Amino acid sequence: MHAPKKSHYEKALHVVNYVKNHPELGLLMSSTSAEDIVAYCDSDWASCPMSWKSVTGFCIKLGASHISWKAKKKSTISRSSVEAKYRSMEHTVAELIWLKGLLKELQVNVKMPMELYCPGFAIAVIAEMGGSSHL
Repeated sequence: MHAPKKSHYEKALHVVNYVKNHPELGLLMSSTSAEDIVAYCDSDWASCPMSWKSVTGFCIKLGASHISWKAKKKSTISRSSVEAKYRSMEHTVAELIWLKGLLKELQVNVKMPMELYCPGFAIAVIAEMGGSSHL
């Protein structure tokens, strides 16, 4: 969020308190046996006006259930929006590899290949070519 206000903070705090006070709710997992993993990732470029750092995030689903997600301000500064998206894809792929190993240990069958969606045509070209000299 570019310019959060106190009201945004209060609403976020309300959600956190609700989750904290209702641990019995937990996460719901679909009862259908799903074998496909689909991941979505994205980033914004230089969203923090003070540090010019990007925020990246991903969401990974096993069938209809979300099993992993994360959003984080990066520790480095990306030189372009394409580089920021590429770094987001890198972190998502690392999480997918880790999840693949975990699910294998838990004897959960996973359909291969896993799908990864990230908006932007340029990033798809760079990923298919295996990188760029500027990344």
